[in-house]
Amino acid sequence: MVSSDFYIRDNSNPEEKTLEAAKKLYQDGKYAEALKLYLGMLNTSMSFKLYYEIGRCYYKLNELLPAEDNFKKSISLEGFKNPSFLYLGNIYYKRTDIKNAIENWASAYAYKPDDTAVCLNLATSYFSKGMRFQSVFYYEKYLKYTKEKGSAYNAIKMSIDKCNDIGSEFLQKARRAIASKNNKTAIEYLTFAVKNMPVNFDINHLLGKIYLEENDYMHSLIYLKQALCLDKHSLDVLQKLASVYINLGDFTAAYCTLKRLLPLVLHNQQEYLKTVRLVKTLDETFDEYSYQGHKDWAMKYDSENNYHMALVEYENCVILKEQLKDTFGERIERLKSFINPEERIVRICLEKGGEFYNNGDFRTSNKYFSKVMLMSNKNSSEYKLAKSRVVDV
Repeated sequence: MVSSDFYIRDNSNPEEKTLEAAKKLYQDGKYAEALKLYLGMLNTSMSFKLYYEIGRCYYKLNELLPAEDNFKKSISLEGFKNPSFLYLGNIYYKRTDIKNAIENWASAYAYKPDDTAVCLNLATSYFSKGMRFQSVFYYEKYLKYTKEKGSAYNAIKMSIDKCNDIGSEFLQKARRAIASKNNKTAIEYLTFAVKNMPVNFDINHLLGKIYLEENDYMHSLIYLKQALCLDKHSLDVLQKLASVYINLGDFTAAYCTLKRLLPLVLHNQQEYLKTVRLVKTLDETFDEYSYQGHKDWAMKYDSENNYHMALVEYENCVILKEQLKDTFGERIERLKSFINPEERIVRICLEKGGEFYNNGDFRTSNKYFSKVMLMSNKNSSEYKLAKSRVVDV
């Protein structure tokens, strides 16, 4: 387990001297003395920053119960941009409560996805649970954001690179087998490839597609769902996934998949009308409790920290019964932030960077555009836009 410290500045003028003294004591390793000053400040002020600092002192003193209590108080006052989540994750990990450790580290990741300590905590915890898809997902984030490339980075990168080389080699072998119409061999190659590259969209998509051709719907379902988690706007994945669900007799899941498909076929009149008719036919077979099975799956996945799958199932509940948005809406948004916080940050940085750029403050706009380039995919329109607006100053 690793951790990272956050520096928080509190501009409360009446207590500025006390605050600075407490911070200095903390930085000098005098945690008990710092704690005494912070606790004294509770008589005149109460903020999420203060509770965070108190919790951090207790944590350094290895007094985990009061540390946990103060971190939770901090989160109750500010539940999103709060570094307390990282330390709560550490505390749960020390208690071998991996489920709650991951939940809190995921919350820290949602706020600061480029914190490599958080990425590494998540990757290693998922690895210990045997959840390779999630583990590799966060190992790749760790490699992406690491600046100081020491021995740990080099060891992880070597391992991931080796897996990627093997996965790519067997993907190419599978493509040749497919070209020869040898699906059995292709499946063998792709199965080996996906073990090495579990978060590769092409491998999951292709494996799901071939199993569907072989009428092996259960195996097809596994890989098409993983492909969907990696790209929720893939027309082919959604079409094939709907077909799998219909063949398995899972009509509520088929309905939800088709509802996701509708916006993607809006400009293809024939396909759109065909999808609408199928959606209407399925809709007539449901009642107000048809969402229940998806709710059960969502809660199961959620309890296992399988946030990608949990998100799909919670969304299915809302698709089947719109009123459930009041029940699951907040959790859906939280899970989205666990999985792809970069999307929100990129959007905000583009807006702010654009404002400074238009006002001629290129030094500041460069900082925002550089953040966009760090967080976005190099092939994305966001990356290309940000790169085009970086100015030499």
